[in-house]
Amino acid sequence: MKTEYVYDHYVRYDELTEILQKFAADYPDYCRLEAFGQSDSGRKQWLMSVTKLSAGDFSDKPAFGVNGNIHAGEVTGTMCTLYFLDYLLTNRNEPEVDRILTDYTVYAIPRIAPDGAEFYLTTPYSVRSVPKMYPFDEVMPGVQPEDIDGDGVIRRMRVKNPEGAFKISADNPQVMLRRRPDETEGDFYDVFSEGVVEKGQDDLNPAPTKHGNDFNRNFPLNWLPENRQSGAGAYALSNPETAALADCMYGLRNLCAVLNFHTSGGIYLYPPGFKHAKEADPSDIARIKAIGKMATEETGYPALNLIDEYVGEAAGAMGIVGAFDDFCGYALGIVDFTCECWDLANRAGHPSVWPRPAEISDEEQQAVFTDAIKWLQENENGEGYMPWTPFVHPQLGEVEIGGLDYKHTVQNPPSDYLKQETEKHTRFLLRAIKTLPRLAWKDVCAVKTDANTWKVEGTVINLGYLPTSAMKEAETLGTARPVRVTLNGAEIAQGKAEQEIGHLEGFSGNRGMVTSMGPVTMAHAPYSKRLSWIVKAAEGTELTLEAGCPRAGRASVKVVLEGESA
Repeated sequence: MKTEYVYDHYVRYDELTEILQKFAADYPDYCRLEAFGQSDSGRKQWLMSVTKLSAGDFSDKPAFGVNGNIHAGEVTGTMCTLYFLDYLLTNRNEPEVDRILTDYTVYAIPRIAPDGAEFYLTTPYSVRSVPKMYPFDEVMPGVQPEDIDGDGVIRRMRVKNPEGAFKISADNPQVMLRRRPDETEGDFYDVFSEGVVEKGQDDLNPAPTKHGNDFNRNFPLNWLPENRQSGAGAYALSNPETAALADCMYGLRNLCAVLNFHTSGGIYLYPPGFKHAKEADPSDIARIKAIGKMATEETGYPALNLIDEYVGEAAGAMGIVGAFDDFCGYALGIVDFTCECWDLANRAGHPSVWPRPAEISDEEQQAVFTDAIKWLQENENGEGYMPWTPFVHPQLGEVEIGGLDYKHTVQNPPSDYLKQETEKHTRFLLRAIKTLPRLAWKDVCAVKTDANTWKVEGTVINLGYLPTSAMKEAETLGTARPVRVTLNGAEIAQGKAEQEIGHLEGFSGNRGMVTSMGPVTMAHAPYSKRLSWIVKAAEGTELTLEAGCPRAGRASVKVVLEGESA
């Protein structure tokens, strides 16, 4: 796929800003760049709007949203969003892309957590969303991750301990096995993050995280506090970044669907995550599954419901709460997918099993680990993995450091595989955007019934797959405005100059089935509505019929009054 930039590294904030500003400067007839919010440190949260402006303004067309990097370390999301923007603009004159930009708008937010991503990209540390102390105000006791050997990566550290839980595998010295109940002789180890021991060495345990604030648990739909949901924040939308994002999403009234890019796992997820899918509108779930099937066709990633198929038994009674995808789907009524990009285990020959088992055996976990190392050796010349290496720890003495570079092998793809990852999601997006609702007129006519009296008729139709509300849930919530029809240019003797006609089903509602005798269309919800008026005007008068709603765009047609009486 043709793009302007080469996707071989993860961009920092200044480079991201430079690229977006260049797009806006180079393509003023297609782009608008604005900041919808900013971080504590003053970094802007960028929103890029893209459409073919000569064919209508951004807000006059149904819109698809893409975003990334709500979790600071999941920088692949920024690159997937950026790649999609790049492809659209670079190929804007190609027939398929031109048609998309003529009919639709794209809203792109490449980086939701700019402070966290910058911290992640410029230090050895991992961080959930933002580099602020949370949930504790000070560093807690225990082993705190630190790059003690100075190689720029925080790996694992094994420490000899007669009471340790692990031993070295006799078959592979790189693999640590769980100690069996009857094993009392030999060398045993504790395994921690590479790091330093904070506040005493009497009790070696992993320290609670310093930076556990999770933007993706800070949204108001079914928000619960920290004691019920880790990372939740002080209260719903307590972070400036999440508050700005919620306001932004609410203000984009033409937004029908959104794809949130995360890592990792190689799956597409769809809400609800706070309740079971059977409790949601069945027609919404059916449409989402059909679109998810296209994601699988283009990427190979399965599409799963968040609570029933992804979290599974591990969800318990609570499920996932305060999440952005549930906010989009069930507070705003927007079709929502969350893609967990990249899957090292799958690359190493271990496809994921869903729903996730309640327990995975040690043997299965060890097989994934050893095969991941093998894959890196065969495909990355061993980059991303360091064998156990002796090191004199300033507090613990003799230890060994080794293992995966988690940030660049597990959490995000090695840079050699970044273009491959970004490209396949763009292929899906090029299909997904065509599912949006889109209004049009058909069979418009004017018949003279008497001197200067005319009967005007026309049919408003939704040409898209999704309904004009995008989701039935939006109709229940009242977040999607109905289709409004106007007639201008003549005195109206019968009918209304302006009227609301509710919502129109898309062709997803045109039900059919395949039988042994062939296909047959079944009863379906209306996806069009016939309207009529009686008007008084002189022959030759031009009328304008217009239909529009924020999520399905606008459609207008001209009618000239001419001809003999019927």
